[in-house]
Amino acid sequence: MTIRRKLALLIGGIAALSAVLVGPASAAPDNPGPQGVKMNKDDAARDECLYLRQLNPAEQKYRTVNNNYFTYEVGTYGTEWFDVACGALSFTVPYGETALVDLTAVAELDCQSGAANSWCGGRFLINGQPLPWPVNTGRSDSYAWDSANGGKYDWQANTLAQEYVVICREPDQQRVCTYKVQLQSRLENGAESVWIDDLTVRVDVTVGKVDVASLPTTP
Repeated sequence: MTIRRKLALLIGGIAALSAVLVGPASAAPDNPGPQGVKMNKDDAARDECLYLRQLNPAEQKYRTVNNNYFTYEVGTYGTEWFDVACGALSFTVPYGETALVDLTAVAELDCQSGAANSWCGGRFLINGQPLPWPVNTGRSDSYAWDSANGGKYDWQANTLAQEYVVICREPDQQRVCTYKVQLQSRLENGAESVWIDDLTVRVDVTVGKVDVASLPTTP
């Protein structure tokens, strides 16, 4: 037997032994995306919401931050607007003053659906009423905070931003006005759930005259 043939047999034997010891490669487990833990009313994940506030004479800054995740499912929350955890704040404006209010919510989102063209909406309430800008109340084109078309591997940080002008008028008490802010979401057009993680809610209140002018709505 030649040396070359001996080497070939030796290499073949090592390869066969390796196949027996290692065995067939196992398939990677299916990644379910971030919605591994479900939230429901009876067994909700612990709320880890922090509140931050900085008050200046002409500007107030309010923040909530939440490093905990929540999954809101249609079986529990339905298809109407629901409050987002850690999405509540309040701010004040002095009597007789006007203020421009900037509201922003940034979070890692995963909107899921078994149907095509579904989305998960977002909005802010002030004292129970939807914000006027952009005005979508009663329209079919609600603010789409996230789309479900990307599937279960499509989660990323998305932003919701809205504006409001308040005028504090309490003629009887002549005292500061308090406004309650609530972030909400809704499962739209067949969406089945929305997963919200690492939420930051920002409310900036700047006291002073606000000029509002109408501009063209199309290019």
